Amino acid sequence: MLGCVGAVSHYAAHAQVLRLGFVTGSYWNAPMGDCYTVIDAAITRFEQSHPGVKVEYTSGILKRDYSEWLVGQFLLGQEPDVFMVLPEDFEMLYGLGALKPLDGLIARDDTVLPDDFYPAALSSGVAEDRAQYALPYECVPTLMFVNKSLLEAEGISVPDSNWTWAQFYEICAAITRDLDADGTPDQFGSYGYTWRDALAANGGALFSEDGTHCLLAEPKATQAVAFAQQLAALYQGCEITAKDFDQGHVAFRPFLFSDYRTYQPYPWRIKRYSGFEWDCIPMPRGPSGFNSSELSAMLAGISSRTSQPALAWALLKELTCTNETQAMLFTDSHGVSALRRVTQSGQTRQVLRQDTPGSSRLALEALSSTMEQAIAAPHFQSAGQANLLADSLVEVAITDEQNLDLQLLRVQRELENFLNR
Repeated sequence: MLGCVGAVSHYAAHAQVLRLGFVTGSYWNAPMGDCYTVIDAAITRFEQSHPGVKVEYTSGILKRDYSEWLVGQFLLGQEPDVFMVLPEDFEMLYGLGALKPLDGLIARDDTVLPDDFYPAALSSGVAEDRAQYALPYECVPTLMFVNKSLLEAEGISVPDSNWTWAQFYEICAAITRDLDADGTPDQFGSYGYTWRDALAANGGALFSEDGTHCLLAEPKATQAVAFAQQLAALYQGCEITAKDFDQGHVAFRPFLFSDYRTYQPYPWRIKRYSGFEWDCIPMPRGPSGFNSSELSAMLAGISSRTSQPALAWALLKELTCTNETQAMLFTDSHGVSALRRVTQSGQTRQVLRQDTPGSSRLALEALSSTMEQAIAAPHFQSAGQANLLADSLVEVAITDEQNLDLQLLRVQRELENFLNR
């Protein structure tokens, strides 16, 4: 296996060695083949262009173990020179001082331009001090799965890529009904659509970029929560599950693009969703927003303590900025390249079309615009805890029958107190 620690340790006395840290398997929990293919190919290209330099990595570190492993390595002073950064670990690693700032390296390197990347993907690696500490390696937007068979049975057309909340609600209201006349609905318009999905599609934000203010009482945010509350009221308190969608009883469900890539091609399509035809479209837009969704990005950064910053930067570029490595994400992984030129290329379109049945190409046609319109959550050190608290408080506000605006003002005050404690 190229690049594996055991395979290259004999080079240590005769060559410069860079260590690389990454997750084995798919971060998106999607089934995949040889998870080392992309990394090993990138290492081979890097070593060929840097004679006398060898790259080592520890194989077999699963997603569930990676964060603990990486922090442990850092505390021992043995962290890799270049390493993948899980989205949920970015604030922690920034707070530990583990990540090297990249702005100076980018400014001095005319082969890497900020405009090369989709905006949300690049900003995923920006910390609360507004500096760039990581570059996007692989990312996925959220799309709306559509049960085409259910819509067709109800005489409803699949919405286009520019659809709105009003259209979404109208279809959900028409689909939701009690088929067996037992007094409760058993066919539903949607499953898993949350106030956060609505917030992203209405141009709103939950927190300021520096994490000092909560923006929940702003009009765009209150509109989003009110829409989620209105949608939930359609379902009369029924507990809708993933199984309901899998069995064809739900029209819409938000999903990651990685799931679309996994379950559209044969044979996974047959194994997972054989009872109905389905496709994906962008999320519905709110009155003040776009067909946007939050982007999830696997990042890559450089250790702040690397003894070989120039070589580490070159390896980081090989992983995140080269056409060859990034194009392989579409053939050997389930994510999307953050590089505009790769995702928009004719080669990528051809690869995606080969994997996708004849009429099921709505998501592919809108992929680049979905990436352009995607948003990134702001990074600040207490973001994880603040988001958990917000989820809890907003869910209570949605189910409460009192005035929603007043409820959200109360939630905002509580979140402000948390942010500034």
